[in-house]
Amino acid sequence: MSTQACTTWLNLLLCACEQVQTPYLHVIIDQAGCESPMRPSVLSVDPPLDCYSLFTGLPEEGAEDLAPLLVRVDLRQPLQKQWFLGLLNATQGLPVLLILASDWPFPILAEHLGRCIEALNGGCLGLLRYYDPRLFPLLFSHVLTPKQQQAWLQPALFWSWVDRDGLPQHLLGAAQSPVFDDSFTPLELSDSQIDVLCCASDATAAMASLAAELPGEWGAEQRFRGCYSGMLAASSAGLLTTSQREALTLEHLHQTWVSEPATVEKH
Repeated sequence: MSTQACTTWLNLLLCACEQVQTPYLHVIIDQAGCESPMRPSVLSVDPPLDCYSLFTGLPEEGAEDLAPLLVRVDLRQPLQKQWFLGLLNATQGLPVLLILASDWPFPILAEHLGRCIEALNGGCLGLLRYYDPRLFPLLFSHVLTPKQQQAWLQPALFWSWVDRDGLPQHLLGAAQSPVFDDSFTPLELSDSQIDVLCCASDATAAMASLAAELPGEWGAEQRFRGCYSGMLAASSAGLLTTSQREALTLEHLHQTWVSEPATVEKH
């Protein structure tokens, strides 16, 4: 994503905030994917940015330089707005930013999004990296049930991220008032949901190993979507080995080319 693309994304976000009448943007920074820790940059801003580690209260809490950070940017503050544009430029090309607008008080929003990181599967507790912008849209298109999606939709006026082609994407939220629930339990993901989620990493690997077989006119997002669809088909067929899964993915892609001529996907 170029500097011009960063400015374009910022302008789109500013317009979206004006439409929903909020002066705040909230950005989740995946420090683990950054070239260097972003926490010192966040703490250097004056007036101070509201900041919260989403690992707070978890066993990983001590990893301050790797923790995903929720940061609130007050767009009425020129220095905070300039810092945010600097963040977009500093992280361009890296899938490390997920942005939302919310009217919830920052402490309540921070605690809620921190709770959303934990997920259960078969009684085992783990981390759900929903803040990865490559995975976030898949939660809504393939993984989560409509009821499960509410945990992310209720606090949000909108969500925003850039896709693998560097193009801004937008998801409207439900914008409901916060509900205080002391009996909160982590999200329960079924084995099939975990498998669908894991197909994303298989598809990413297939994009590299099958690169020579994919149409040159396809963008990165279309290549991923094609490989992801193939990997879902491989899982449905019960295939386990990488070679089997990639062979079926390639077959699936060939069938797609026959039925739908390859074109560059527009967003």
